[in-house]
Amino acid sequence: MESNIKLSPFKFEKFLVIESRIKRKKRSDKDLVLNYRITPSGIIDEAKKIYELKLIVDIIDENEQFESNVVILGLFEFKEVIAIDNLTTYFYINAPAIIFPYVRAYIAALTSLSGFETINLPPINVGVLKEELKSNTVRASLD
Repeated sequence: MESNIKLSPFKFEKFLVIESRIKRKKRSDKDLVLNYRITPSGIIDEAKKIYELKLIVDIIDENEQFESNVVILGLFEFKEVIAIDNLTTYFYINAPAIIFPYVRAYIAALTSLSGFETINLPPINVGVLKEELKSNTVRASLD
């Protein structure tokens, strides 16, 4: 029996937290009013067939009770038989969609272990990151 399932030319390799910072003040009677900023960037290494996605996630409470900064790397492998331009959907849409649940889980775990309430980032439409990620992606060697 022949399978009609096509394998992706793009493979998730690993997730790394390269920087993590959390700052909390003592509890107050004010609720946390959180603002989120996600800054994406990427490196395409055609020689090694690797795409490196970096997400910088900043979370700041308007009442100055909480702030966090996390820098996450997602490493992806791609097949050489596919032209780089044909992989842009994988780079700019799929890679952030794959990595963001790890970011959410990491921040939830980090904050839950802090002794205060857990911060659960809401799910986001990672498509909103596409243009910024595209403009912040370079072709270079990861040496």
